[in-house]
Amino acid sequence: MLAQRTRTRTTALLLAATAATAALSLALTGCAAGATDTAPASQAADAPADAPAFPRTITVPGAHGAEATTLELESAPEAIAALDYESAEVLAELGLADRLVLIPEAVLNPALGGHVDELRGVPETIKVAMELDPETVISLAPDLVVMSPRHGAETRMGGVFAQAGVPTLQLPDSWTGVDELTANIALIGEATGEDAAAEQLVDTIDAGLRPSATPHDARVLVLSNQAGRPFVTAGNAFPLRLLELTGARDVSAELGIETTGPISAEQIVQADPDGILLVDMNGSGERLFAELLANPAVAALPGAQRTLLVTGSEVQALGLAGTIDGLATIDAWVGGLAE
Repeated sequence: MLAQRTRTRTTALLLAATAATAALSLALTGCAAGATDTAPASQAADAPADAPAFPRTITVPGAHGAEATTLELESAPEAIAALDYESAEVLAELGLADRLVLIPEAVLNPALGGHVDELRGVPETIKVAMELDPETVISLAPDLVVMSPRHGAETRMGGVFAQAGVPTLQLPDSWTGVDELTANIALIGEATGEDAAAEQLVDTIDAGLRPSATPHDARVLVLSNQAGRPFVTAGNAFPLRLLELTGARDVSAELGIETTGPISAEQIVQADPDGILLVDMNGSGERLFAELLANPAVAALPGAQRTLLVTGSEVQALGLAGTIDGLATIDAWVGGLAE
């Protein structure tokens, strides 16, 4: 459970989240109060002379085809709550780890996070946004909340943040592909005043995540270790977009599986893949895959003997530019399957 901060600004914001319209003005007054004792120094003080100025208005495309919205920011945010893994990693990559006040705890796992040391100092962590009480976020007095539509948290919490006067960047996509990744990075850069750094990161990713020069015709099953067991990776999952760049085909689609979830030995036998890509999401390595792969029917498949273990940070969107090396690793492995 997150610790509650007893500050005047926090109290005002909490009142705003639960009170009627009359109380909202009081919350907004509290939100405009001076910076907290622990807030980092203002970005304006150390920003380069050519940095984009605040205040600024950002146009944010709507999620799932909804209408675009605007986000008004009076100044560069100094206390940022990141409610999803990828947003936390982008903010750290842009040099803003010291401005984060809340992150998902999973990014502190080296199997997923690429900025573990920088993010250890973030005062509060959460397990997943879908279980988060919005008033807990408000209690931290953020001047920017960044969230994606992955768990539906934007529907439940977005209105509460808006009522409380907390600026919220509701990203339009849950990091499902390369274009979506770079679009979200650009929006975060714009919201934080780190436009130039975001543009450089986008250019690096765009240049590195390209289709293979020699596409490989192989059928691959992608598994990850989640919730203490193997899951099949399916649907709009970022690792599958990397797999597509190699020319290989995801066999979960052949099984009619549309969303990531548990998989049985019978389904693997039915798929009969050329190889199995194992994604370690928690640092346990191959341990959680061992029983399934040792099933006699599965073990008899030639493809079950051709596995590649990678970490989530190598193939998930939160890996950012690190996925370029991950793609190269997968491409070389898939090339061997196709021979």
